[in-house]
Amino acid sequence: MRRQLVRLALIPLLASHAGAQSLAQQVRSANGTVQVIYPSRPNVCGDGQGSISNVVGRAQFSFNDGSSSFGTPGRFRPCEHGPARLVLTVLGGEVTRARVYVGAVPPRRGDVRVVNATASDAEAWLTETVEHGNTRAASDLLLPLILVEGSEPWKFFLKLARDENRPAEFKRTVMMWLSNAVSEHLGILDDAARSDEDEMRDQAVFVLSQRPKAEGVPALIDVARTSSHPSARKTALYWLGQSGDPRAVDVYAELLGLR
Repeated sequence: MRRQLVRLALIPLLASHAGAQSLAQQVRSANGTVQVIYPSRPNVCGDGQGSISNVVGRAQFSFNDGSSSFGTPGRFRPCEHGPARLVLTVLGGEVTRARVYVGAVPPRRGDVRVVNATASDAEAWLTETVEHGNTRAASDLLLPLILVEGSEPWKFFLKLARDENRPAEFKRTVMMWLSNAVSEHLGILDDAARSDEDEMRDQAVFVLSQRPKAEGVPALIDVARTSSHPSARKTALYWLGQSGDPRAVDVYAELLGLR
């Protein structure tokens, strides 16, 4: 009886200790699958499975069986607002894989640890992990960071894009997100009613992107800065970021007002 009373008395203390752990500590102490649930941007919605819409502007992100795509909204399952659900694979205290969902949270599985985090805690931990974690995890965690309610990660993304020690593929992903952030900031939204002229301009911009950098990059910068055609400007912003030229980061910073 006495031992039972001692155990009962310890329960609130143990719960208090778990609650006092930071998000980083809770993730590091896990081994296997961890779900981190946190508030997402109010405009973002998803089907709780493989599609997230309104990520930046009206862009849609979707994945299936390990592959992913990014583009304009299309028809998919019902789109529900929040929360974000980050599913992590943790081995030896390190995140090795991550995937994020938005929408209805499925019933909890007994073998999955669930951590409920505030937006500020999620943003802080994601930023730290992207900055110092392994490259695979860092790439996987870019989208979850963008989705955090109230998060404005673009200055941090510019820092990542300027980091000469980062792999080229990782930086291309960073620049892809930045190009969409610039388009949103400038009010350049995807238009479903695209004309044949828009398609021709996009093709012309693509041709510029294939030219030698000495010729193509200055031309892309000019279109990105000054074109009166939103579609061509958005396309130029994207291909400029994919060029790998460091001038692209400066143009993005300038257009975002974050120089």
